[in-house]
Parts: sequence; C-alpha cells; structure tokens
Amino acid sequence: MINLSNRILLFQAVFFLIMAVSAKAQTTDPALIRCVTTERDSIKFLRNPALLKRRQETERLIQNYIKSDSRLRTSANEVITIPVIIHVVHSQADNQIGGTNNSNISDEQIQSQIDVLNEDYSNQSGYKGFYTDSLAVDTGIRFKLIDIVRTYNDQAQFSPLTDDKLLATISPPWLTSRYLNIWVCRLSNRYLGVAQFPVVTEVNDLTQGLSTTDEDEDGPLTDGVIIDSRYFGRNSSGNSGTIYNLGRTTTHEVGHWLGLYHIWGLSNCGTDYCSDTPRAENANETTDTSCQPKFSTCNGPVSRNMIENYMDYSPDVCMSVFTGDQKNRMHAALALSPRRAKLVEFASKTDANLTVDIYPNPVSDFLNADIYAPDYTGLSVSIINASGIKMTDEVKNWTYINVKNYPAGIYFLRVNTANDMVTKRFFIP
Repeated sequence: MINLSNRILLFQAVFFLIMAVSAKAQTTDPALIRCVTTERDSIKFLRNPALLKRRQETERLIQNYIKSDSRLRTSANEVITIPVIIHVVHSQADNQIGGTNNSNISDEQIQSQIDVLNEDYSNQSGYKGFYTDSLAVDTGIRFKLIDIVRTYNDQAQFSPLTDDKLLATISPPWLTSRYLNIWVCRLSNRYLGVAQFPVVTEVNDLTQGLSTTDEDEDGPLTDGVIIDSRYFGRNSSGNSGTIYNLGRTTTHEVGHWLGLYHIWGLSNCGTDYCSDTPRAENANETTDTSCQPKFSTCNGPVSRNMIENYMDYSPDVCMSVFTGDQKNRMHAALALSPRRAKLVEFASKTDANLTVDIYPNPVSDFLNADIYAPDYTGLSVSIINASGIKMTDEVKNWTYINVKNYPAGIYFLRVNTANDMVTKRFFIP
C-alpha cells in the first residue's frame, strides 16, 4: 500500500508531467520539441517515487551550499575542464562519415560542438541581447574532447524518453565519474535532446566526491546527454536545423546535466532557483530569429523574459547568457553530486602513473573499475581467471563489467596503456 508521503510525491510527479505537456502544447513551433528532460524525469518519478524525494533533497543541499559555502567565492576564478566522450550511434551501414542526413556525423561537426560549448560557457558567444552585458558571466567551466566512439546499429531512431539504457548498451559509456558522455543519434518524434540531472545520494565530509549507491532509475550507465545528430554542432552539412543550428541544444542539455532548470522552472511562472533570471510564464518557442522580446506577468508587474538565457528554448542565434546564480548552481552540483565531484577530482590530477581501484570486492553483479590514466591516455581492460586463461578480449575503456555469468572463483582485472599495466585481484563468491 502506498503511504501518504508517497501519494504526495506521486501527485507532484503527475503534476510536473501535466505542466510539462501543457507547456509543449503552447509552442509556436510545432515542428520541434527542444528538450524532454523534465518529461523524462516525470516518468522516472512515477516509476520510482524515491527518486523524486532524492531530487528534492538534492535541491535543499544545493541551496544550502550556495548560501553557506565560501568555496563558491574563493574559487571564483577557478576553471574546471570537463573531459567529453562523444558516442555516435548511427544507421549508416557502409560506415561513411559525414554528409547530409547522415547520423554518422563528421569529426568536424563534433569539434564545432565542443567549440560552441567552450564559447557559451566562457561568455564568448558573440551575440549581444538585452541582458547580455549586464548579467552574462563566464561560468568557469570548459570542455575537452577526449575521444569519438562510432557504433553502427540498424535502429534508425531512438526515443530520448525511453531509450537511454538501450543507447548505453549499444555504446557503453566511459566511466561517468570521469567523463561527460554524450550520445549523438537520430531521435524520434521531433525531439532534440535530453540530459540526466545530477542527484546527491549521500553527502558529508567523508563521502563527498566518493561513489555512493546508485538506484536503477538514476544509475551510472545513463548519466550523460543525448542529442539528435541533426542539431549537434554548428552550421555543418550534417546539421539540418535552421532555428537550432548553432549547437546550443547541447549547451542547454549540458546545463541540465550541471543542475540547471529551465528559466520557467517546473511549471508556468515557476522557479529555477536563480534570483537573477526573471520569472517567465513559459518557454520562448518561436521560429523568429530576429530575437524580438517576450514579456511575462507572474503575479506582479510585467517583466522582460531573459530569452537570451541558454536554459530557455529561444532560437540558437538569440542565446548568450548564463547568469551568476546559474554559475553558482553548476559549481554546487559539481561539488555535491558524487559522480560530478569525482570527475572534477580526476580532471585536476597530474599524477604520472596509471592507477586502478575496483569495487565491490567480492562482487556478484557489476564490477566497477575506477581507472586513472595520465593525460586521458587510451587504455584496454581484460579479465583473466586463476588458471591464467583470458576470459575476455582487451576491451577499450571498459569500466562497468558484468560478472553475473562468471563461475565463482578468483579473477584478475588487467588494465593496459601504451606505457603501463596494472592488475587487480577480485573474488566472485
């Protein structure tokens, strides 16, 4: 039987989903649906009310961190570089790369997206809107392309609402506590993108930045961003957009991955928990690339919407603003969310040696390999049994290892780079 607390949580999840669908119905651009992060979250909350409760606790911790933690002030000039892995999942049977209507997008298109992320997060977009000069800030976050993983699959389209685990199976993520994984593929039903919001599962002085228990509905394998290949990157032959053609769908979704809400919050005139973004009645969904102003009346005087904000739905050409409060939220998420915090920790390391930690041990389900390779050197992972027989081929950047079907016994995980090798012993009871 569902208790009263869970009934309230379920009601809230249903409310969020209804409001999100209502907002979509008001769009003036029926051809595209820019973001379904809120909608996918609502589905997750309905399946797992505990996730909604954890999300609420995450918000409380973020707010307390922003209000009381001096590290946001003392690290104001610190630049955090996030390593990025791009998973191109395509249906191009001949594996041809690039070209119109080809989901196997080119290296140049991918690099253009990394360039856009760095420009937008450093306040170098080039567009000057009404709020740009007064409120736009450098977030102190940058992005570095580490590798491109290309995988053929005969499925032509994927749903961002339900296929996140499928995509993670087709192209397994690199360790999500080390990298931002972005899956680029053809999406169904006019969807452009979706992201997994950070959740703080356990935080105190001893556990901050360490791995904590991951629930199935919000697990490590799907932690990243999914973008339609036609709207990834800037003005390339593979980008067929005319409104969303400058790579800012990815800027928007990475904002969610870093803990930002839409500027209208979870409902019309809702809150995004950032006091320097004016309240908005709803999204700026329009085909008007002249960036005409939009106004809202949210229980008070008329205010001018921040249509320049990357967390609105404005045409790409109109976007140019992350605010100071949004910057603080992103840095709070990077400090408090366990996988985000571990990513920042690894990104700042300068050790010269390969290091490997594995857990749990003993293991009966999935073995996690926490691997650090200097300068993001490519690595391969293999499993060897106690008799010296190799159980697997050398798998590139293998970090989540399914051992469910292995017989009980002692095994060794071996990690190789071009210059180093580390072996770790583990036991399957």
